[in-house]
Parts: sequence; structure tokens; C-alpha cells
Amino acid sequence: MPGLESFSPSLRFDMSFLLSTKSKSQKIMREANIARDQKKWSQAADLYKKALEGNLNKNKRFAALVQLGNCLKESGDLSSSLDAYNEAMKIFPKNSDLHLQMGHLFKIMGRTGNSVLCYRRAVEIDPNNKDALLEIERNGDFLPEKFSNFGGSSEIENVAGIRTIWLDVTDFIDYAKVNVSLSGIQRVLANLALYIQEANIPGYRIVPIVPEYDRFRVLSVQVNSFLDLVKVFDDLHVSQEKILKCLDKVYKTRVEASLEKDDVLVVAGSFWIYPHYDAIMHMRQIGVRFGLFVHDLIQIRMPEYVEKAAHDKFNIQFSDALDLTDFILANSEYVAEDIRCFLLEKKNYSVPVKAVVLPTELRTHSQNIKISNRDITDMSQIDYVICVSTIEIRKNHTLLIRVWEKLREEFGDDAPALVFVGKWGWEIDELRRYIEERGYVGDWLFIFNGISDTEMEYLYKHSLFSIYPSFAEGFGLPIGESLVYGKPCIASSTTSMPEVGGKFVRYIDPFDWKSSYPVIRQVIVDRDDLTQWQKWIEKDFTPRTWHDFCDEFYRSIAEYGRALLGTPPKANCPLPQGQFVLGGTHDILNMAHRNEKIITFRSARHLNWHPANHWGAWSQKRRSEIQFISDCAEGEIIDIFLRLHRESSRDMDPVVLINAGTGDHAFRLSEHPTLFKLSGRVTGGGVVRVFLNARGKFPSAQFFIGWSGISYCPQGDADILIKTYEAMIQPGRLPSEVPVIMSETVSLPEEKGKNAF
Repeated sequence: MPGLESFSPSLRFDMSFLLSTKSKSQKIMREANIARDQKKWSQAADLYKKALEGNLNKNKRFAALVQLGNCLKESGDLSSSLDAYNEAMKIFPKNSDLHLQMGHLFKIMGRTGNSVLCYRRAVEIDPNNKDALLEIERNGDFLPEKFSNFGGSSEIENVAGIRTIWLDVTDFIDYAKVNVSLSGIQRVLANLALYIQEANIPGYRIVPIVPEYDRFRVLSVQVNSFLDLVKVFDDLHVSQEKILKCLDKVYKTRVEASLEKDDVLVVAGSFWIYPHYDAIMHMRQIGVRFGLFVHDLIQIRMPEYVEKAAHDKFNIQFSDALDLTDFILANSEYVAEDIRCFLLEKKNYSVPVKAVVLPTELRTHSQNIKISNRDITDMSQIDYVICVSTIEIRKNHTLLIRVWEKLREEFGDDAPALVFVGKWGWEIDELRRYIEERGYVGDWLFIFNGISDTEMEYLYKHSLFSIYPSFAEGFGLPIGESLVYGKPCIASSTTSMPEVGGKFVRYIDPFDWKSSYPVIRQVIVDRDDLTQWQKWIEKDFTPRTWHDFCDEFYRSIAEYGRALLGTPPKANCPLPQGQFVLGGTHDILNMAHRNEKIITFRSARHLNWHPANHWGAWSQKRRSEIQFISDCAEGEIIDIFLRLHRESSRDMDPVVLINAGTGDHAFRLSEHPTLFKLSGRVTGGGVVRVFLNARGKFPSAQFFIGWSGISYCPQGDADILIKTYEAMIQPGRLPSEVPVIMSETVSLPEEKGKNAF
């Protein structure tokens, strides 16, 4: 290349100027980079702006704009940061890192839809962009086709309203750790997860999560890894080893998720398995909506069919969950109505309840799979009737044993065999001993536990018919499964089961095996009748599909979510005046036992409280807040009564300052629960806010104020004041007015005869 001296003087001057300007801009860029590395964001941004005034080529200009956007973002000037990124976009619109940085910016700005789209585009441009992939996993695994609906980059503003339905799959994860086949609830979760890949819910995306509620963390799981876990249960040779391998993959792909205002968190599995709902309570305070999918209330309504510990746990957790939920979905009209009745009987508020009726089909499997288990395939060589359910007291297998004993007496070996498919459950040891001691198992009674869904399907298809004598069900999925396979079903006439089977099922009284016997016998004896029944089902029965169920499930959630937009978040915590409201788990059980309304202050623990315990709750910081809904008007002055205490110690009693809108009230806290009276002012919507401040030395730096009771009443009303005092300090009554109530029924053991079990 010739030197500058070979050009004309004027041209030499122009080129010299350009080179010096370029050199100066590069020097400023180096200074800007140093300031950036030292995290001097404002200084770096000013230097990048100065560098951009100089003569930079396209590549360096792009780099300067991106770095300018980054520094402005870090300094908090988000609007100017977006301007810088947009200028950079004009130069290289297909730069993966630029889309990544814009995704970060939109995330900070709270524009979730825009951030998701930017992360997605970053990966589409560069599939190896690990940072963008991580962000996608953090917020859920998105499929490219879902984003085609959002248009090109010019329409980026149109997706700002995307919200998230967070589907809690914890119950499925826990179940998969110890089982190789799916129960009814887990089948529901499995299909809800599978539907994510094809869901098209306007304005919403769906992300599976495994929250750690006790640690106040929400972890999303990669959709594909979770679906691999779901699909392994379809494997004919499913094993615990294969399941655990898939589980390990799911855990490795978990990333912490950030739930935002107007997102919806839904628990569709066993909601009573969690330690507490405080994390959900805190999420609701920032505007996250919460919904439950309830399968049944059997554990409350029919405690004789469950362990006492399970009954108590369900009572506590259902009460707590209701106090936080925005809406409830139920798996049948029967359960939906049962929930409405429960709310009317036990709570002092209402919650929207909708039935999203479960389907009557199984997931389809390959038709060409060969069953290698001879114990399964050999069943096709004999006539048998199948019963698919957990083998436990509620499922009423005892009725079937009695009926089959009678059939064997009448027909001998011409009676068909009886097949139980399901794991052993609760309160069944006596029946188990009975059938083993009499040598029924392996003779005319066959029991299969832990088989795959494919093997269960094989047994359904080769049976004469199915039978489902359960005492009570929230739905009764095996009834629908039987009909889908074209197999007649005889089921109980109680609870939701007629809703599932409709006119295609014949019904029996599960409490009377003698009246059930002729119904079952007739089908076995009259094979022509059985054949015609089966042909009718095959011709006229139309199953409700999993696709229809899942679509209605998610659309219902979205409808509730949209209806709640713009409404302030609040717990279902209306406390009635003139009553002394408690908050311990023991208090819930006592109210349930006495058949009273279950009204507690647990969801009024608005800020800085530990999870509720058996007597109430501890504040976890010096400053805490109570917030509840009163039945008084805004601006009304009320008297508030709080029962408080501190931990035991020999130190001087510390002080608690309490302000409920009328100024500070100071009280000394004793280790003995003490009632304190103060005045307060009702705010908008009837809400009462009580701020507590623990002053002085406390025995523990983790437990400050113990709260075990609250009451209130309007000032100036003597009658309601007396009622309030009587609620807090119960007057003595005659012994005849306070009967002793047994905590559990005690009965003498009966003499057991031959057929008593």
C-alpha cells in the first residue's frame, strides 16, 4: 500500500484526519471497556456515546451500541438502553447475543412476553447460545411453532401481555420415585403435561414446575425431560431403574423460576402433601393467582375410609388452601357441588367452582407391542372379570370376594375367575389374610400389582367385563376406561360413578352384596346379553378425550386469570366481628370435630411470619404485619384484641408496638399468652392492617411475637362488645351443658365368624 506522501496534499489531509479520528474513537472505546469492567456504568456509557460520535466501521459501531445498551441497562436507564439496542438491531438484526441482551432488558422491565420472544430468537439464530437456552428453561421449554403466532420483530410489542400458567407437578414426581404404574391422579397430571406441546391458549403459556414450598423456591423443569419421565410409564418393560434415570434428568434441568403479577399457579395433584402454603401466600401478595384442581373430598366427608392422620392432614391443608385460592376446578359435577356445599357449611366466603369433567379414555399405546409376561398373557386363555383399583377398604373388594364365593358355590369351576389390578392400600390386611388362608389367590383369584399400563390394557381387553364396587369416588376413572375398551362395566350407584358411566353401565348397591349378586350373576349366565351389551357400547359410546379435557382445563384457568386482571390480590380472610378467631392446626381439627365453621387467622399473616403451628404462629422478624378483611365500613374505628406472647426466658419482658391506623400502642410481652386491646381504623374494602414492631431483647433472633388469637368489634356498640368479651373469655356453664365428647369411637371386638372380615 502506498504511503500518504504519494497522494495529493488535500487528500493526504483528509485521510490523515480520518485515521486520527478513527484512532481517537478506538482509544475512547478502550477507555469505555475499562470503565465497564470496573462496573462504572454511567462513566462507561458516556464514553461509548463519545466513541460513537467518531469514525467507526460497522462492526465496531454495532459493538459500541450493544455495550452502550448494556451499561445503560446496568445504570437503570432502561428506556435509553432499549434505544441503543434498537439502533444496533438496524445494523445486525440477526445477532444472537443482541437478542439475548434485549431479553434481559425486557425481563427487568417486566415485559415477560417480549423477553421470552427475544430469548427464543437468540436460540433460533444460534442454537448453541447457552445463556439464552438457560433463560428459556428457566421460564419453560418453548416450541418454535408457538412463536410463529406472534409475528416478526416489528410486532414485538404485541406479545407483552403473555402470562404464564405454572403447573405444579410435584405430586407426579414424588409418586414416580416409588411406583412403576400410574394411579388416577397421576394419569391426570401426565396428560396435562403431554398437552403442553400442543396447547394454544391465547395470551398464556404453560410451564411445569416442582416448587420447594418449604424453602420458598419455585423451580421450573424442562418440558422435554419431564415428558420423557411421563412416557417411560408407557414402556412395556418399565422399571424403577428407568424411572429413576428419567427423574435424575428432570432434577438436573430444574432452574429457579420467577412468577409475576397475573400469572396463575395451579396445583392439579394431591395438594395436601405440602408442608404449608406460605410461599403461595407471598406470591399472591404480588399478584400471582392461585387455583386448585380437586379430585374429591372423601378424606373429609368419609373419614372411615382413610387413616386418621390422612383425615387430619386433609382438613388442615384444604382449609389453608381454600383461604388462598382464587378459583377451584373439580373433576366431576358431583365433586364441584360437594365443594360448594363445603364452602357454605365450613367457610364464611365463596370461591368460584367449576367442573372440568375428566375424560373416559386412556392414553393410546402402540397396537403392536407384545406382552412377554406369561402371567399376563395366560389370562387370555380363561374367562375372567377385572377390577382395576387400589386394593383398599374404600374400594370394597370385600363385596367381590363374597359374591365370588357365592358364584363358586353355585357354578364351581364354571364361574369366571376374578382379577384384581392395583397396589395394596390401607386397612386391607384382614382381607389379605382371609384370601391367602383360604387359598383363593392363584386358584380363581389373580392379583397383579405394579404392572405397566400396557399390560393393564391387555387385561382389560381380554376380560368378560369390568366391575367397580367402590363405596365412594370423586370420579371413577376405571369405569370410563372399561367403556373405552368396549367392555361392559358394573359399578356402584353412589357418589360420582353414575355421572361417569351414564346409561352404559349397570349399577349395584356397594353396601349390600346380596342385592349385588343377581346383577353380577345375570351377566355371567346370560352371555348373549353380555354380547349385546358390549356391541351397544362399541357402537354408541363416545368417550370424552384427554385432548378435550386438557383444553377445557387450561382454557378455564385462562378465563379465571383474565377475569381477575386489574383486581387487587387479597387472601380469603374475612374475619367476623364479635368472635375470637384462632389459628393453630389443633384449632382447625377441633372446629372440624365440633362440626363448626373453620375460620382461622392463618391467611392474615401478611408479612414476616413463620408457618402456622399447632397453636398459632411466630413472627420471624421484629417488624410484621397482620391483614384481614372486616365486615366494617371504610374509616370506621374498631377495637382490636390480640392474644400475644414471647418465648420463655428470665430476661425482662420486651415491648411490642402495635399500630392499626390510629397510632402506636405499646404493650409488654410476657411468656404467657395475654390479650391486648387497641383501636384501629378500617381501610378500603373493609381491610384492617395491623403493624407490629418488637422492641427490646428477645430470647431468640428467629422467634419474636407469638400470635394465637384475634377479635374485633366496632367502637361504641356495647352489645357487640359484650359478645366479643364472652367469645374471648368463656363463662362457666352447668356440667350437663358441657358433655364429654370422645375423640375416637371405642368398641369391643366382635366374635369373628367364618366369613367376617
